[in-house]
Amino acid sequence: MKETQTLTKYLFYIIAILFVVASTSIAQPELWEVYTNSNQPFINVVIDKYESDSVYMKSMNFEIVLHQDSIQYLIMRRESHFGLGFVGGAVVGGILMNVISEKSDNPLANLFRSDETVIGMLGGGMLGGIIGAAGGQDKKFEFRKLDTEEKRELLKRLF
Repeated sequence: MKETQTLTKYLFYIIAILFVVASTSIAQPELWEVYTNSNQPFINVVIDKYESDSVYMKSMNFEIVLHQDSIQYLIMRRESHFGLGFVGGAVVGGILMNVISEKSDNPLANLFRSDETVIGMLGGGMLGGIIGAAGGQDKKFEFRKLDTEEKRELLKRLF
């Protein structure tokens, strides 16, 4: 019983530290896939700006300029946030399950002393991971069927 309490306590600390580290490492440039009318792909590019009907982007330190009418579609690459969701869900699930399972006046006093905490951490982690993964789906923007003015408005809105 004592070993389970100690293991649960350290597991909770590790998850809390991972949650803090993961939340501070999110700021990365937004990556795009750009496909031209001639099916030329530009993969993992950073789009800097949209100006004068042209899209300015960088790929491997090379600047590329494309006219808006030469773009077939854009795909906004979005990372899966499974890990962040799992860690956050595990922390919240562990605390909630422990509070629900305790019958004393101070349920947080024995936070690491029950198997229900571990069950809550696992259940909350799985649910949080699923939600985090669902939030990271790519977005596709079609340009083929848009006229010049609609392309301009879409690009202004995106960049």
